[in-house]
Amino acid sequence: MRTLRAALRRRSGWWLLLAGAFGLLAALVTVRAAAGAGTGGTVLVAAAPLPAGALVVPADLAAAPVPDGLALAGLLRDPAQAVGRRTSAPVLAGEALTEASLGGAPGTGPAPLAPGERAVLVPLAAAGAAAAAIAPGSRVDAVASAGEGPAGRTQVVVADAEVLAVGAAPAGLESVEAGSVLLRVGARDALRLTAALNFAREVRLLVRPVAETGSPPAAVAAPAP
Repeated sequence: MRTLRAALRRRSGWWLLLAGAFGLLAALVTVRAAAGAGTGGTVLVAAAPLPAGALVVPADLAAAPVPDGLALAGLLRDPAQAVGRRTSAPVLAGEALTEASLGGAPGTGPAPLAPGERAVLVPLAAAGAAAAAIAPGSRVDAVASAGEGPAGRTQVVVADAEVLAVGAAPAGLESVEAGSVLLRVGARDALRLTAALNFAREVRLLVRPVAETGSPPAAVAAPAP
C-alpha cells in the first residue's frame, strides 16, 4: 500500500513539473509576442471621431503599433497619405484609417479658405444639363444675363471658380436649401456673384475643361443677338 502511495506521489510530482514547464513556455511566448507588437510598424488611426466628409488634418491622426509581418492591405502608415483627404464614412476614435474610409483612392480635398477668399452658394440648377459634370475640385465660370430683347447682355461675373461642394448644404449652413454648388471666389467676385444672383435675370454655371484651369475667359461680355 505504501509503495502504491509513493508511486502516485511521484507521478503527481511529474505532472506538476510538466505543467509548470508549459506555463513558463506560454509566458515566454506571450512576452515575445508583446515585444514584437511594440517594436513592429505602426498604422494610422483616428485620434478622435471623424464624421463623413471631414477634411483630415494632422491633429486628427495618431499611430498604433502592429506586429512585424502582419498583412496590412488598405491600411495607411504615413500621415502624408491621409492629410488633406476627406472621409467617405464616419470613423471612430482609435479606428484604423483605410483607403476605403478616405474615398477609395488617394486625392486631396479642397484647401481651407485663404484670406481674401469667400464661399458662395449657387443653385445647382444654374448649371443646367451640365450639373452632372460638376464635382468638388472642378472649375466653373459664372455668367449672368440681364435685360430683355436687343438690350439684353450676358457677361462673365466670375471666371475659374473652384467648386468646393456639390449637392447639399455644407455643415453650418443647414438652413440653405439642398441642391447647391459651393464656390470659392475672391471677396470682390463674391459681391459680383451675389449681386447677379439677386438681380440678374439668369445666372449660369459653365463647366471648364481641366486644360483651361487658371486661364481667363474667352470673352468678358456678349450682347444679345
